[in-house]
Amino acid sequence: MCRQPVVDGAEGQRKRRGYRAATFMRVRIGLGLAVLAAAGLAGCSDVDRVIDPLELRTDVKMTPAQARADLAKRSDDLQTVIGGEWENRDNDLASGCADDKGFYYYGQRSRLEPVTDIATAADHVETWWKKQGYTVKHQVFRNDHLLHGVAPNGMTIDLNLQDGQTYFSTDGTCLPGDWAAIRHADGERIRRDMKNTPTPTP
Repeated sequence: MCRQPVVDGAEGQRKRRGYRAATFMRVRIGLGLAVLAAAGLAGCSDVDRVIDPLELRTDVKMTPAQARADLAKRSDDLQTVIGGEWENRDNDLASGCADDKGFYYYGQRSRLEPVTDIATAADHVETWWKKQGYTVKHQVFRNDHLLHGVAPNGMTIDLNLQDGQTYFSTDGTCLPGDWAAIRHADGERIRRDMKNTPTPTP
């Protein structure tokens, strides 16, 4: 049975991951794309997170495919800036936002080894983000650095650099559209992709 999160207005699909800026939250990581797809198609994701409402960006024009690509690219770019090997837990199923007036995608990336020089890495990311036009909030709790970046198109990234773990969560741009119909189309696409993926030879 799925654990029901606190919802944003009429939205029943705000299944999220990560942490809040002032507190750390535990993250439950699922078992991969197949589990994620199966859970998402049933109305449940592998992790739940309560977040602030997302603003509907009627000034930003992107198709669902473009929205997924934008989230992936900004996440990949941040990985490159920090360096190292990462695990990708992005969600390719659309969710609702802005009282179900729009749709968005979200994700999470975890570094396989934690960053050792946390302060330097945090300052580097903050400088790079600002050059890219992000609005940045940088908080320090003892040795832990928490960065909240908002891209010009409204996508947000929460980066957690702390002793023992390095990860970030992403909230893609909240775009106008029928999120339920888009989510259904995403599910069909994932099913086709899984069906067409060759089974590895033992």
